[in-house]
Amino acid sequence: MFSSLLNQLFRRRIVALAFGSALLFSACDPDSKQDPVPDGRNTNVYIVNEGNFNTPNGSVSLYDKISGEIKALDVFKAANGRELLADVATSMTIVGERGYIVANNNSKIEVVSLPDFKSVGTIAEPLQQPRYLLAASADKAYVTEWVASPFPAAVLGRVAVVDLKTNKVTKTIPVGKLPEEMLLVNGRLFVANSEGNTLTVINTATDEVETTISVGVNPASLVLGADGHVWVLANGQTDYTDPALSVKGSVSDFAPTAPYTVRKRELGFTPGYGSRIRRNANGTALYLKTGNGVFRLAPTDAALPTTPFINRDFYSLEVDPDSDVLYTGVALSFNGPGRMVTYQKGGAPLDSAEVGILPSGFAFY
Repeated sequence: MFSSLLNQLFRRRIVALAFGSALLFSACDPDSKQDPVPDGRNTNVYIVNEGNFNTPNGSVSLYDKISGEIKALDVFKAANGRELLADVATSMTIVGERGYIVANNNSKIEVVSLPDFKSVGTIAEPLQQPRYLLAASADKAYVTEWVASPFPAAVLGRVAVVDLKTNKVTKTIPVGKLPEEMLLVNGRLFVANSEGNTLTVINTATDEVETTISVGVNPASLVLGADGHVWVLANGQTDYTDPALSVKGSVSDFAPTAPYTVRKRELGFTPGYGSRIRRNANGTALYLKTGNGVFRLAPTDAALPTTPFINRDFYSLEVDPDSDVLYTGVALSFNGPGRMVTYQKGGAPLDSAEVGILPSGFAFY
């Protein structure tokens, strides 16, 4: 199964690069020597740039929503006078006045103060291949871990419980293979196991696994809709040697209380590795970022969408919780700058700017 995942990852990047090369809206080029501007809340957007695999050159760029400019192509280096040294910068989570930057391949989380982006600590051992951090409170967070490289085969993953006061792992919880994003609802942590077809449900009062929920094949992301349901995008699986064995993607939803009754609806295509579901601020609009474009639906829609809302394949997508503006990452090459492209909630393009290598995520401050 994972050789197919590797093929999907490679092909996804190729398609994203091909599209990105053709998409260059006019914008001012950033000055990499410019110091970051410590603006207040609701103005800073941090773009997480994955960097090259096995080369610790992942970075974070800083975009100012007020001026519409990139204030620093590498804000960590500008603030600290040194490189971030992130090998595959996967994600960034903001908790209060701290930012947590997850470096997957060198198994660490860099902690910075905000808005000055000064390094204030590192969360490392015993983390193994961390992916995403989700805060349960100001003092406690959960981190998904792949545990080992997924090549040539994935192993069972786990969720680390982290004390944010000490930056120490206090417990690990076994889950499924290649756990990715998480969602916390009503004292239950739902973990998407992206190799397989399950979500793991963890009771956050005891930090013990309560059950697993069956959804579509290869779920990696989930959000809470305005209807109070958990919505899950399953990426499906493409078999490049025998297309007849490919599995289409699906969208599942369920009320976040036991017993969990899942409604699963099949998409007409395979979204592919790296596909994600996102929501606007109040959960009335859900976005499916797939290899076939970006699709939009409402939780109340009777059927899944069949026509893309934005007919382009992006490397990443997030929605600004303050304005509902869509922020997308465009990969132009494996070793050169990428682009950030923003869209109005109606789908019209707004702005574009140069960022770092392989922009994989966004964090709003």
